[in-house]
Amino acid sequence: MLYVLFVQSGRELSIIEELRQKNISAYCPRQLKAERRRGHWQYVERIIFTGYIFVDIPELQPWVWHSVMKCGGALRFVSELPLPPDEDDYIRRLCNGGDCIGISRGYILDNVLHITSGFLKNLEHEIIKFNRRGKRATADVTIYGEKHRIVFSVEFDAPPVNA
Repeated sequence: MLYVLFVQSGRELSIIEELRQKNISAYCPRQLKAERRRGHWQYVERIIFTGYIFVDIPELQPWVWHSVMKCGGALRFVSELPLPPDEDDYIRRLCNGGDCIGISRGYILDNVLHITSGFLKNLEHEIIKFNRRGKRATADVTIYGEKHRIVFSVEFDAPPVNA
């Protein structure tokens, strides 16, 4: 079960390392983002939810709580309850087993975005808007019933000829 931990922004990865040394699984979803700097596109790894990490434990027992709170920068658990199952599944996909999410590829046909590869391939229904020029697609995610918007990087291709 995943629990959400609120941490000091910028300390996410060091807290995850401390928790792993204590044999507690924790994740911080990251993605590769296309960013334009000085007229050129660069690819940079960014944390999706700054200030939050996801702790994977069977239940929030007192010894786990104390171990987590002893990590420098851990502030508080967002809830004493784990994420609901549907949100847990989505966040686990975002965590990508601890690996960074790559850039998705797709094309626009009749003002509809079609994803051909990458993380967003089976999540097209979650996309609420896209920006071809900015190489972005925005999706809604729910955590503890509250909507959050995530901006993913997308490389746009020309639509297939036979489409």
